[in-house]
Amino acid sequence: MKRNLSTILTKSMIAATLVITSCSSDDDNTSNTTNLFVSNYATIAATNYDDAYTTAATMQTAIEDFITSPSAATLTEAQDAWLYARDFYGQTEAFREANGPIDNESLLATEGQINAWPLDEGYIDYVSDGTTKVQNGLIGDDTFELTEENLINNNETPNDDSISVGWHAIEFLLWGQDLNANGIFTDGGNRDYTDYTTEENATRRKEYLQIVTNLLVNDLKDLRDTWADGGSYRTTFETMDTETALTNILNGIGFISNGEVALERLDAAIDEDQENEHSCFSDNTNQDMWANVHGINNVIEGTYTAKNGTIVSGTSLIELVAKSNSEISTNLEEKADITIEKLDALLALNKNFDEIISEETLGSNGPAGQLSSALKTQGTAIAEASTALGISISIN
Repeated sequence: MKRNLSTILTKSMIAATLVITSCSSDDDNTSNTTNLFVSNYATIAATNYDDAYTTAATMQTAIEDFITSPSAATLTEAQDAWLYARDFYGQTEAFREANGPIDNESLLATEGQINAWPLDEGYIDYVSDGTTKVQNGLIGDDTFELTEENLINNNETPNDDSISVGWHAIEFLLWGQDLNANGIFTDGGNRDYTDYTTEENATRRKEYLQIVTNLLVNDLKDLRDTWADGGSYRTTFETMDTETALTNILNGIGFISNGEVALERLDAAIDEDQENEHSCFSDNTNQDMWANVHGINNVIEGTYTAKNGTIVSGTSLIELVAKSNSEISTNLEEKADITIEKLDALLALNKNFDEIISEETLGSNGPAGQLSSALKTQGTAIAEASTALGISISIN
């Protein structure tokens, strides 16, 4: 059963804590607010990455239980743990494209190793036309040694969709191929636990799933540790000049809002193929949209609700921009609210994402298209806010 946290992490729960220090000049006041905003961003990032790691570690335990004792029940438990962990990782997408560790190969494993998509499932395991199985994947190739190093080296090789590791590799190994077609919509893949017991390549499939799960959890631990208080990147970030830090932060949320979620995850799926939906195997794409949109909103509003219910709250981007231009600040707040409204409208349909996009085309103003438009407008509002703060960003 999918865990929709939108009933938990709502704006009604968010109590923004505004810290205002009396300064001798408007410039000093703005500078202090900037520092508070940047500091709050770091706290939100650290808390969110901690949640992403701890929920993934719980998923790792569930997957290990499934590998040890494959059954319908343990497979469902592993799937549920994947779904829950995705709610927290998805919010961390707001910290991408910000010149931080998730984007920098010299620091840690990058997003391409953690969350690359869309995925050619035939690169990993068997695929089917509904009747016949075809096995040309790494699992079926017994000349290919299943090691972490080999899987990393073969990620996105030879093609961009030749993805061997990360969230979506695990997703495919848990759910199997999404065979939705011809107007028939189910709940994504329907892999049977017997793929890990009596079916061909069951032992190699177990090995593969264990390797990629352990790799993902280790990568998320690295991200958690480097963002934690006293962590290597947290230390770098806290000593960064505020203009650079602010540019990185706003470039991240502006690009993710417009360039990534709107253009790549919504428009590409609407315009091209349901296989471009972000989590097609599990049909968790609606919830991915929830997590991505709320991750951006966390930075704009200056709040994050942690897994344990604790609310991280501090200086918001809205408050910071208001120091320079109240009209632009109000516009940003309005556009962020509209984006949440369009997200909620899409979720309220109670339809899987592939069914929703089957009923619209680009420009038809369907619910997915409306969310995309709201995200693009929000991206523009973030760019305008950046200009008001004296910096320039790219949202494409």
